[in-house]
Amino acid sequence: MISSVLRFLAAFVVIFIVLMMLPWPGLAYMAVFRTVGTWCFSRDEGQREVSFLKSPDKSATFCRIEIANRARLNPDGSGLVRNVDFDVRGFGWKPMALFIALVLASPLPWKRRLVALCWGPLWVQAAVMGLLAFAIWNESSEIGLVTMSPFWKSLAAECQHNFIAHFSLAAPVVVWLLMTFRTGDLAVWQQAARNGS
Repeated sequence: MISSVLRFLAAFVVIFIVLMMLPWPGLAYMAVFRTVGTWCFSRDEGQREVSFLKSPDKSATFCRIEIANRARLNPDGSGLVRNVDFDVRGFGWKPMALFIALVLASPLPWKRRLVALCWGPLWVQAAVMGLLAFAIWNESSEIGLVTMSPFWKSLAAECQHNFIAHFSLAAPVVVWLLMTFRTGDLAVWQQAARNGS
């Protein structure tokens, strides 16, 4: 049993490091992030205007989310805008790489792993977009789109910080557990460990 766990951990670490070090998956994810974000949050109507842009003053892994209050924009499009730079590599690609590494390293039949790799990333991306929706809502308070008391504003800012720092890594683990494991797996592994010892 211990050797199986060690094999899983070693495979997970190697796969995760490779996914995080290779530049192209993260850069490809950047385009996906901006496309999905635009589809989810950019609207031609309503008071809030949201745009997903390349960050002009940061590295290629950052995305600038521009939030504007249409009621406060001038006719030429200028006016009060809230710019928020997100490290997409850490915020979006790291949870995705974590999920993929967990699935590939799992001692499960390949059919189950392939099903998890087809559907799991959609759930991980949904969790990332949910966190992003909260962040956009919270940042909208800076330009008069959301009104909060100082207490609630401070609480929302703290929640945003903690959600991005912790939940974006917890979400892929939860999705991995739900997508790959069945109730009988533990008993099968324990039996295999006893037979192997």
